[in-house]
Amino acid sequence: MAKKRPAKGSRAVKQSVVREQVVQPDYYAKFRCIGGECEDSCCRFAWRVDIDRATWQRYQACQSETLKPLLQEFIQPEPSPDLRRLGKFATVKFLPNQDCPFLNADMLCMIHKELGEEALCNTCAAYPRVVNRFGQQGEYGLAVSCPEAARVALLHPEPTVLVVGDVDGALARRGIMNFTVDGGARNVSVMNQLRVLILRVLQWRNVSLGARMMLLGSLLNEVSPSQGGPRFRDAAGMTSVLDTYATLFADPGYVEAEFEQLPGNLPRKLQYTTGFLADFLTGATPRFQECLTAFASGLLNGNANETAGSMAALMAHYERIYDDFYLPYFREKSYVLENYLVNEVLYGLFPFVRGSVIELYRAMVFNLAIIQVMLVGIAGHYKGLTDERAIQFIQSFARRSAHNDSYIRELTEAIASKDEPSFVEVMWMLKER
Repeated sequence: MAKKRPAKGSRAVKQSVVREQVVQPDYYAKFRCIGGECEDSCCRFAWRVDIDRATWQRYQACQSETLKPLLQEFIQPEPSPDLRRLGKFATVKFLPNQDCPFLNADMLCMIHKELGEEALCNTCAAYPRVVNRFGQQGEYGLAVSCPEAARVALLHPEPTVLVVGDVDGALARRGIMNFTVDGGARNVSVMNQLRVLILRVLQWRNVSLGARMMLLGSLLNEVSPSQGGPRFRDAAGMTSVLDTYATLFADPGYVEAEFEQLPGNLPRKLQYTTGFLADFLTGATPRFQECLTAFASGLLNGNANETAGSMAALMAHYERIYDDFYLPYFREKSYVLENYLVNEVLYGLFPFVRGSVIELYRAMVFNLAIIQVMLVGIAGHYKGLTDERAIQFIQSFARRSAHNDSYIRELTEAIASKDEPSFVEVMWMLKER
């Protein structure tokens, strides 16, 4: 039989499929949920799980003999009209032991098992992934409050690189959007140049991490006058500042010398960073509590409520365990904290959303200082650090701070000037000793 010829004028050309693409850190695609093997499951130790409208309606119509009574009992309508307008139609009521009521004996989700992934609420379907938009560009990131995401994001020795990937169809269909940066094409372009420079500063391994954070603060101090609200509406004013700071990479010795000149205050740093230990212990997950107990044992001789002995003795002890147990690990693995800071920039679109530039910089400095001091104490307890010990604290601290960051406000009130706040006034916390 003769083959049918194409109609005259037509072309038998195979159409290529054009896929929408997103920008993501190179480690993003390596993340895989480990489910029941997770040591700090997001299905345990109660946190707020919001139910979106589509999922709420689906659960209302569910006729599963197993799930229907559980959905009726543990999916509670959201009474706040304001939250309902934001798409938060209900929340999950956790069990008295703080487990999700839909978690089975194998530590797996009953909703996922019976109804499939598409039946999960947006929170459960996406976490720890985040979906952002920078101008017209879609972006993906990971929250390090998840243990496996923390390992993927923090333990790679190579500097983070942004790559192009395909859109996740499942996330796209849900319309999830965590953070957005809007503006005209010119402003978005300049803001992206700022972000590129921020990432370059944080990954500049010719100088210490403290020096990089100092330089970051100085840079943000220069560009903050261009900030018309939290989204840099007049970003074009930053161009000359960015050009000036780009020249500093030619002289790492100068930047490090400037950091060495920065006065530290270790007694004050220990006082402030350890002052929240008792508060952190309240409602802490077992994984986080283990870290806090190890810290108190290693640095404070087990006393979580006050510093042990005189400040002079505490400082001497801190210096010893810093040199003997903390420094050997971070001399080889300094990229762990670098990766933490870089992920914070990418995950939360720092410093363009969620507050003023100075507020966001302060929070980054405070969190880094707490992580460093706590890891010194943990290193003292275990007589050294491992990847798993470092990840355990950073991840469990990130989980705690994601749901309660009141300590940031308290630190700000204690340290920052109310009349003339500045970036410099928190930089002393960058000194490790």
